[in-house]
Amino acid sequence: MFQRIVVPLDGSCLAEGALPHAINLTKALDTRLVLIRVLQEESGGHDRYPADPVAWDAMQAEAVAYLDSVASRLEALGLKAEIATLEGDPVDQIINYTRGDGHTLLVMTSHGVGGISHFMLGSVAHKSILQAHVSFLLVRALSDQCNPIKETHYNKVTVPLDGSSRSECVLPIVEMLSRHNECTVDLISVVPSLGHHYQVARDDPRLGIVKELEAEFRTRIEDYLTRIGDRLKNEGLRVQSEVDIRDSTIAAFWEMTRKGQSDLVIMAAHGKSCVSHWPLGALPLNALVYGETPLMVIQDLEPHEIELTFAEKAAREAWGH
Repeated sequence: MFQRIVVPLDGSCLAEGALPHAINLTKALDTRLVLIRVLQEESGGHDRYPADPVAWDAMQAEAVAYLDSVASRLEALGLKAEIATLEGDPVDQIINYTRGDGHTLLVMTSHGVGGISHFMLGSVAHKSILQAHVSFLLVRALSDQCNPIKETHYNKVTVPLDGSSRSECVLPIVEMLSRHNECTVDLISVVPSLGHHYQVARDDPRLGIVKELEAEFRTRIEDYLTRIGDRLKNEGLRVQSEVDIRDSTIAAFWEMTRKGQSDLVIMAAHGKSCVSHWPLGALPLNALVYGETPLMVIQDLEPHEIELTFAEKAAREAWGH
């Protein structure tokens, strides 16, 4: 399980949108909560420290005071938070810090001090999540209004499963969150349409065989979800399940999530078709970039198991290390 939850804050109300979720997770998972703030060298942006040591000391003091004020507000809710200030590039510092101390859950918003934009993800969130190679919860930042800090509540948690043991790595966390929130667990799975995949025409005499195979696969996954659901119900959880046959697994997943009005989606970073040198499989990557619901992805690989991207290799060569 996680040894700590790390929440990067930049002083904006948007970034603080991660705190209600962090409170819930910290209590549910009974773990440490760490608030961090990164100060970057001045170059015309926000929260960048100037070359003048006196001015930098003042900015660092302001950052510590800000984190202390947030920690005080959390303490009023019965939660003790640790704080840390870091210096350097925000993405590099977030990555290094989250990797530096055992199993970490990174909780952050899609946008921060740069403000809401037409991009689904801000640059810091995008780069940090894709390159940190740790489990994360991404909160969609939809309002820049500052609200009082209070614990969020999940009424329904959606869990996509594909029958693989990798996809099931989320279940211990799902159980703990469901107990803490007394929420419904919605198990979903999609059977790819074989007729669509293999482009079988409606007048093709083999279409009947294809439909029989689809029905067989659907029955298998329904039985699988029933077994998982019964196991969770035996633990006292409320569980429902849904299986569908669709041309597009990704499109079906989002349609089922919207229809179910889910408060949180929890999925594994990889499933049965795992490509182990990529940090995220196709479904979680699509959910990260285009999703509308808070998304938790549990990384089933260790950072050293994930290969460097072409860009990361080129950068290392250019930097000489």
